[in-house]
Amino acid sequence: GHKKLIRAEIDAYLVALTTSATTTAEATSEASKRGGGYGSLLSPEMSAFFGGAHEMPRTQVVKALWDYIKTNNLQNPKDRRKIILDEELGKLFKAPLTMFNMNKQLSRHCKTDDRRKSTAKPAVKKEKKKAGSAGSAKKKATNGKLKAKGGAKKASSAKSKAKSKPKKKKVGAAGAAADGSKKRGGGGFGTVAVLEPLRSFMGTNEASRTEVVKKIWDYIKANNCKDPQDGRNIVPDSTLGKFLTPPVNMFNMNKQLSQYLEKIQKSKSPTKSLCSQDSAATSLPVTN
Repeated sequence: GHKKLIRAEIDAYLVALTTSATTTAEATSEASKRGGGYGSLLSPEMSAFFGGAHEMPRTQVVKALWDYIKTNNLQNPKDRRKIILDEELGKLFKAPLTMFNMNKQLSRHCKTDDRRKSTAKPAVKKEKKKAGSAGSAKKKATNGKLKAKGGAKKASSAKSKAKSKPKKKKVGAAGAAADGSKKRGGGGFGTVAVLEPLRSFMGTNEASRTEVVKKIWDYIKANNCKDPQDGRNIVPDSTLGKFLTPPVNMFNMNKQLSQYLEKIQKSKSPTKSLCSQDSAATSLPVTN
């Protein structure tokens, strides 16, 4: 009776152990297949191409682009490594476009989302090997002493050199602000002026292009303004019809919105004009 009970417990333990090992192997293989599939933040142009999606794994972006290229027969018949740019791809890429440089140009439209990076797994420490013999241990000890003496000499010489070298000047806040202003801009993330009738829809005079596209797509989904037979096509109602002209779809909507968005002109600083007036006054000849 006891032997049967022990045998049953051993069998149940082996079944549970096999099941957990299989589950772990499947999870590992699935993770390796996904690779770098974390969601990427899409630029406004790429978001408009995919119908307003703001995040998408880079692998899905590449796959969808190649499906579009093959569906529209945009490969050069003489050299299929080269890609012909139509109106929609011309908004995303610069000519000449090939299968080799497409990934490099795609980096402008797919930014890494740091929020979804998983925490790093603790590295498994490998067991150290045992020392070989007492003779080899002594040799290592003597070599270590010699290296320590040489390191002390190098450290003292490095300190003397550091004292003789002048310290580098720190960049002030104004310089950092100037560098930041140079790096800003581009990519459609800046603020633009919104014109009528789009201004009435947005309820503001200024907004970024991404905010405009997002609010329009939220309105389309909330009011069911998509074509039920083809979700890429948009059916404007009385509100959308004020600034969208049918036929309109996810590919040409951004082009129609461009006529209601203008860059904000930077005003010249009054100090420059005053300085120019002062210099002109000083240059006038003095008459008695």
